[in-house]
Amino acid sequence: MKYEVLLAEDDDSIRLVLNKALSRAGHTVKATDNPETLKKWALSGIGDIILTDVMMGGLEVFDLLPDIMEARPGVPVVVISANNTVNTAIKSGQHQVFEYIPKPFELTDVVQAIARAGQSVNPRKNRLSTQLGKLPMIGRSAAMQPIYRAISRFASGNLPVHISGAVGTGKDVVAKLLHDGGPRKDKPFLRLSDFTNLSLTLQKVNGGDIYIDEISGLSSLQQDALLALMTEIEQISPDRRPRILSATRKDLMELSKSGDFRDDLLFRVNVAEIRLPQLSARSEDIFELAEFFLAQETRGATRRFHTEALDLLQRHKWAGNVRELENLVRRLSLLYSDDVITADMVGSELSKDIIRERPPQDEAQLEDMLGIACRRLLAVDIDDSVNTPHQEAMSWVEKPLIIEALRLTGGNKAKAADLLGIHRNTLRTKLRTLNID
Repeated sequence: MKYEVLLAEDDDSIRLVLNKALSRAGHTVKATDNPETLKKWALSGIGDIILTDVMMGGLEVFDLLPDIMEARPGVPVVVISANNTVNTAIKSGQHQVFEYIPKPFELTDVVQAIARAGQSVNPRKNRLSTQLGKLPMIGRSAAMQPIYRAISRFASGNLPVHISGAVGTGKDVVAKLLHDGGPRKDKPFLRLSDFTNLSLTLQKVNGGDIYIDEISGLSSLQQDALLALMTEIEQISPDRRPRILSATRKDLMELSKSGDFRDDLLFRVNVAEIRLPQLSARSEDIFELAEFFLAQETRGATRRFHTEALDLLQRHKWAGNVRELENLVRRLSLLYSDDVITADMVGSELSKDIIRERPPQDEAQLEDMLGIACRRLLAVDIDDSVNTPHQEAMSWVEKPLIIEALRLTGGNKAKAADLLGIHRNTLRTKLRTLNID
């Protein structure tokens, strides 16, 4: 996400470079060389994040921070300083500075620090409260807005609604919202897959909603019965007519083309459709979702995620979507009693999932593929002007290995180098030569 950064630096060249770097990263920057101007802006409520030098015009910014922190207790402050002494580091800790970066620094380190600071802004701005706990769905991302609009439109209607989405995206939640948000909320919400007894089914649903989870799994006989039920429903007056809600993770159109799903049934159930996005398409919701699930598990205890842990959660590829994230948070809550869930804790649990997801047959297949590739590589005459076979083979794994190490460590180069077992300078060289951003 992008934020408004208040930048205070009295060195014109450094201020200009930082301004450009943060602007390229998509942030809005208000820059000044005057610490009093910085204080004025902050006290007036301007800015999401403060990035400031320690010494400006003979004034130490630590003298201003108490007033700023009192007025803006949630604003993260990142300080940079050429006075790289233990006193500066200690004062940074005493004033609850989000991060201290000594000069000279690399621009990427500053940009990443601002990104991490930004990740702490959302949980503070949108602090979990009783109101958030009452929300039926969590998430404010752009990808979720069409979903909310569709729910508001379809909830009060009579049209059959089909909900599609990958595993763990919240299809059951949407179905219940469609029921609870409309005039049928006081009538039955039935989860059914057997429709053979039409009169009994209509009696049970009594004008409410019938929800068919994973409709693609219905047998031919069940599809026939459902088609007969929907034909019967259409004869009922609109004020007493029950509604069919269905969900699937599969493509019904493709199943219809292959003959596995009746095409006449497809066009009856898929009158109105809601397509749920995967978690990767709404990654900005991960912070709020993770904090929400943690609050649910801890039942009011003051536990939270470290910003680096939230960064690691955002970088993870969630094959199981929101459900996988929820299960991970629940496991973290049970396994660790610390007040703060750290990146190391998250990384440890994620690595266990990666190991569990790799069955023995995958290991054998990987070895076979590598063997074939190596045989092909050694069978080709390689000119002296290009890489040797050994260098070429190493290049296959080196880049993805480094990228994965950076992902697991939240982009922290020092930790990534430790994880890889190489020196940080070696990693920097590899990043340049392999064109890794």
